[in-house]
Amino acid sequence: MRKSLVITEDMLLLIKNIKFEPFVFESTEKENGRFGWGIDQYSLFGGSYVMEDIALILGKFDEYIKGTEENPMGRQYPEELEKHMWELYEYIYTNMTDIIRLVFQFSNEGGLSEGTYRLNDNDLWEKV
Repeated sequence: MRKSLVITEDMLLLIKNIKFEPFVFESTEKENGRFGWGIDQYSLFGGSYVMEDIALILGKFDEYIKGTEENPMGRQYPEELEKHMWELYEYIYTNMTDIIRLVFQFSNEGGLSEGTYRLNDNDLWEKV
């Protein structure tokens, strides 16, 4: 069975906000050091607290549980909302390589949109 991914509107909002940035590989030769581009796995959207980042991106920031504003792990959200946000985060995080391939592959085909994508026999993604 070929791999498939389901992309939802919430995922598109999050994918759009992934913090992609340049970085320099550690090197003793500053002028000849290699550089690259990447995504910080601990700060996927650029903030300090992933749940707050996701809530802000999805327009749910103000739905936090009152009294958790100073929580050392960030604001907490109602159980169902937090579960949904963690599921989105985990899906994007575990499929990051394929999502990036989708974004690149569909860049000249109108871009990524909601729907199901399947890897075909030629190792290319197609929207089904």
